[in-house]
Amino acid sequence: MFNKSYVKLLSNKKISKICSKPYGFELLIIIYDFTKNNDEYGIEETFEMIQYNRCKRPAFLSFIRYLEAEKIVVRKSSKIKKSRILLRLDQDIVHKIDQVNYD
Repeated sequence: MFNKSYVKLLSNKKISKICSKPYGFELLIIIYDFTKNNDEYGIEETFEMIQYNRCKRPAFLSFIRYLEAEKIVVRKSSKIKKSRILLRLDQDIVHKIDQVNYD
């Protein structure tokens, strides 16, 4: 069941791009959770949450900029702390993940 769901997710070009890094699937899950729960974790906290195959901070920030340019990830300002930048998945990606979860 999990393998079929994972392959179905990867068939989406945007999801496969975020999963192209060794830590990408973990990052996808983290940001998906933030998006669904409207969590107030910034980019730095997101980087620290990655447990497996984490890269160096500059490479991570470069990857986030790439994901933003590809319209996979959206940066939002925090309503609680103005200096904090939040990461959210594009709503189309959230919808695709939800479809796989509920199939």
